[in-house]
Amino acid sequence: MRFAVPEGPPHMDPHLTVSAALLTWGGGQSYSRLFKFDTVGGSAVVVCDLCASWQQLFPTTFRIKLREDVRWQNLPPLNGRKLTAQDVVFSLKRQATPGFPNAAILSNITEFTAVSESEIIIRLAAPDSETLEKLADSHSRIVAPEVVLANGDLRRGPTVGTGPWITSEAQSDRTILLVNPDYFDDDLPYLDALEIQVVPSESARVAGMRVRIIDIAQASYAAISDAADSFDAIEWVGISNPAAGVEIALNTGRGPMDTLAIREAMLLTWDPEAWNNDFWDGQARLSVGLPDLGIGAGRLLPEIVFTDRFNDPASASSRLSTTGLVSAENVIIKVGEFGQNYIDQAFAMADGLASVGIHADVERVSTRTFGDEVWIGGDFDIAVGAPPPVSSTTAYLYAVHHSDGPWNSTGYTDPEIDRLIEAQAREYDIVKRTELLLELQRRILGGSHRFISATRTTYWMWWDYVHDFDPRTPRGDSDFLTRVWVTARPA
Repeated sequence: MRFAVPEGPPHMDPHLTVSAALLTWGGGQSYSRLFKFDTVGGSAVVVCDLCASWQQLFPTTFRIKLREDVRWQNLPPLNGRKLTAQDVVFSLKRQATPGFPNAAILSNITEFTAVSESEIIIRLAAPDSETLEKLADSHSRIVAPEVVLANGDLRRGPTVGTGPWITSEAQSDRTILLVNPDYFDDDLPYLDALEIQVVPSESARVAGMRVRIIDIAQASYAAISDAADSFDAIEWVGISNPAAGVEIALNTGRGPMDTLAIREAMLLTWDPEAWNNDFWDGQARLSVGLPDLGIGAGRLLPEIVFTDRFNDPASASSRLSTTGLVSAENVIIKVGEFGQNYIDQAFAMADGLASVGIHADVERVSTRTFGDEVWIGGDFDIAVGAPPPVSSTTAYLYAVHHSDGPWNSTGYTDPEIDRLIEAQAREYDIVKRTELLLELQRRILGGSHRFISATRTTYWMWWDYVHDFDPRTPRGDSDFLTRVWVTARPA
């Protein structure tokens, strides 16, 4: 099966990148995890991948028993040797290395211990109802100690895992995955191979679909709608991701954004509903932006909470008058090149600010620069782009909204937010946890420093000879690709 995606991986080390291009759609699929997500039937249930069983001995202690039939792929230097608990411990400790980009996912785990060749004990610093989801996260890949120790890292490979696919070719513009004949699940994958082409140009991806050079493509709603109107045999779907979209961030450490009333006034000059209709096909939603794991954690606050915070220029001017700010110059809106709709929205935001005397220039930066300068460096006045790539509710809260969070780039701190973050992380009762998360959203929105103006919908189209393509990817999990199959292509 041949499919096209807009971005390729920066390198081949799953623990040193946050790239979905590697972990979800690339060679990262050659690696397994302790757990994975079963999305059959429309849900996202955590099930065993490398594990055979697990027990929660105490609120902070898990015992995990590995499958006995797992072998590394029959490639050097592993040559098909059996997976051990020591391999798993090595890999998870490596992912959790301080300073590594995905370390925050496992930051609550204080101990990984191999108590035998096939049994692991995991201990937590505090109760965490998302522990299994974090171990199922697409970043939590199990890599081989021999390869890491021989090369220092896995940036250039070789990619040798225990997963369903063997990475046959890995280039910047193409990845070829072949079925692993020694995979422990004899029934999977259904396909013999995946060829993943990196095609940055949407028009080129659509053209490739039209002439059947590729079987599946990611594209915009408009492009897919046009193709589906032209070809009856094209099917398509839109997958909404509440953890992604357009995030607006205001740096509270820089003037004039360091004054709450001015930040409130800025929000009042903006109209997310108009942006939705003008730039996002009318299908986006406004939210505080907590990832939704199917437990209600990411559900929106009641609409009434948002109505008095946006699209009221008269109130914006009145609010500014209380601060003594008549006008402001040299405010920069830094926007990542995630797509033209992000750019267009940034200019609309600048127009809104200009209506109350705040002059803002728009600075366009590459997605990589945006990641370095905004997500990590906090070097911005106002930022517009995709949210930081953290899909766990708790990981997102700790990384982005906690006072000590590595991606708390707006500099906003609130001891009550910190307390609520820590309390919801320890709460196993789903009703109580949801109440805490809703209160968190209210506190975060009250700071007028960060919000999701539009959730992102990813659109895919495919020819009708492709079956069971269901691209829902909880926490970046693309295990569904092992169950996709194709019938004969038309001549």
